[in-house]
Parts: sequence; C-alpha cells; structure tokens
Amino acid sequence: MRSSLKEALERRGQDRNEAGDRRPSGIPVDLVLEAPGAIEQPVSLVRALVTFGLDLREAHDVVDRLAARESVAVTLTMTPESESFFSLQKLGVTADAPVRDATSPTGATAIPGDVLSAIDAWRLSRPEQPTRDEAIRIILRRGLAAA
Repeated sequence: MRSSLKEALERRGQDRNEAGDRRPSGIPVDLVLEAPGAIEQPVSLVRALVTFGLDLREAHDVVDRLAARESVAVTLTMTPESESFFSLQKLGVTADAPVRDATSPTGATAIPGDVLSAIDAWRLSRPEQPTRDEAIRIILRRGLAAA
C-alpha cells in the first residue's frame, strides 16, 4: 500500500530531526572572516566552509555576506582531517580571532598573545621552521590525535 505524500513528508521530517547536530566533532573556534578583494571561487569557498562544520545554507550566507564586504563572525570546527583555517586565504578570505574589548564576555574565544608567542618559539626551534599556519596545524592535529 502506498503512503500519501503528506505521510512521506512527515517521515522525512522526523528522520531529519532524529539526525540531530551534524557538525563534525573537533575543536570549535570563533573567527572573524573578511574578504578584502573579490571572491574568485565562491563555490570552492562554500565547500571549504562546509568542511569546517557549517551547513550548506550557512556557508552560502557567509559567502554572500563576504561578497558584500561584511566582516562575518563564525564558529568553525577544526578536525584532525581539516585544513587550517588560514588555508581560506587561498580563496581570498582572511580569518582572524575576534577582538576582545571591555564589553566582551570573559569567555570569548581569542588566541592570547602569549600562546602565539609560544607557537612562534616552538616553530622557530624546529629544523624545518614551519610557518605559523603549519605550526598551528601540527600542534592541533597532535593534540586531537592524543585526545
């Protein structure tokens, strides 16, 4: 016996609700994205944002706002398999930590200067002297692998 279209749509809605949050497990990082120039590959940027845990609709919204020259605050997820957030520069987007001020909540995510100094000291002590981007990626992947 065939079910009605209404029943099929209801089942589909239930399946989606049962799936829950589909964001990848990893380290969520609050960032501010900006596009100083034109976004040459918007589809590639949308795909990259999806790999960092945004759903397709959110990723499209972010790219639209970036194209309108807005600064966009997002929470992206770093996983052991993902690229560094700084790889978005290849697609014409800068990723920076949110600026803290006196009105920001104390739990706001930002990369403290002493942490960046420690990362720089570590990377300069390495024989291959990775870039800051590569050093952060190495450190995060090792930390996620150990967790």
